[in-house]
Amino acid sequence: MSQSLHAVHYFLAARECEISRLDNVLQAGKLIGQLSHFVHVLQRERGSSNIWLCSEGLLFGEELAHRAAAVSQSMENLFTDLPTLPPASALQPGAFRVYHRIGTMLMALEHLPELRVQIHQRTISHQQAMESFSNIIQQVLNLVYEVADIDADGQVATALVALFTFIQGKEYAGQERALASAGFAAHAFSENSRQLMVELITAQESCFTTFAGFADADILAAWNKQEGKSSEFERLRRQACTGAPGEEETALSWFALASQRLDLMKIIEDKLINKVMHLCQQSLLRVQSSNMDDPQTLAGIIVPPEKPVAAYFAASHSKETNDDTGLPPQLNRSLLNLIQHQAHRLKTLDNELAGLRATLMERKTIEQAKALLMQYQGLTEEQAWHLLRKTAMNQNKKVVEIAQAMLDVSTVFTSTP
Repeated sequence: MSQSLHAVHYFLAARECEISRLDNVLQAGKLIGQLSHFVHVLQRERGSSNIWLCSEGLLFGEELAHRAAAVSQSMENLFTDLPTLPPASALQPGAFRVYHRIGTMLMALEHLPELRVQIHQRTISHQQAMESFSNIIQQVLNLVYEVADIDADGQVATALVALFTFIQGKEYAGQERALASAGFAAHAFSENSRQLMVELITAQESCFTTFAGFADADILAAWNKQEGKSSEFERLRRQACTGAPGEEETALSWFALASQRLDLMKIIEDKLINKVMHLCQQSLLRVQSSNMDDPQTLAGIIVPPEKPVAAYFAASHSKETNDDTGLPPQLNRSLLNLIQHQAHRLKTLDNELAGLRATLMERKTIEQAKALLMQYQGLTEEQAWHLLRKTAMNQNKKVVEIAQAMLDVSTVFTSTP
């Protein structure tokens, strides 16, 4: 067998690997869609629970049952889409992290029924309830980030970064809705609540700025059109930030306006998910069809099913063969074009993914630093994040720089007296 013919089989195998990879991205996109919806309904239940607790059971009593039912239905749909467990020998690289995140999420969801009982009986404070809901939501988001950290090409990877930064910004918006709802329902905002409102608004803006740098023009235009917040929303937001108390109707008005904003965000989120799926489907169709139809790619070396490999090349070998490779000129050109195309694609991917992977690494660095603070300082995830942000602001540095510095000296946290 000639070296060129030997290469053919490797290119065919590469094609099958590419199809498998793209299929994995498609499956990941479907799972992210389910997780996105699950987060959305959990955010709604969190906000309704806060109003119920802070109004001392006067508001949103019936709403709680509806929100719990929506979460249960979404959870059931999600469970049907969770990846099945293959034999250990068949696990793909990175499967450990995904399965670990799924296990952590499922354990967090175990506390949901008990949390609902405490909320219904009002034996838990709204701060504790919000922290519990936020912890559950964060575990779901952690799975989103892990699922999104897949081997995707430049365009798909760019769309994924836009998606998960937008999802995180939406979660901060959900926390803002719940926090301000609680304050308005209780007719009071503590100094800590006011400071947290400001931090949540800043965190949203940071996420949406990053999103804007990766989103395509159509989605960005749709977001800019919808993001125009109403004057009433802005007025109530300023009222919450300054701590001015509101009436019972104020809590309801705020919740309605903030919910409308989150619902609009969900539309953008769905567009981002659809964009990922569309790009991946396009790539999959291109890989599946180009090798059979395009004479300038691997199509020229696909052997007709009715002819064995040896017979195909024997029939093709004539006076028109290339002296260097022993292949017909058209076939030789196809191989050369394919090799050049793949080399160019790899170089392009290296350049494009360098920035994207840096963004992912920053996210992981911050998550590791938060986990360190939670473990050794006894902080909640929310408190750990606020401490990182406050330290970064005081030192005029980026949060990721503070997080990395903390990890670099992590032995301080583990040293014994």
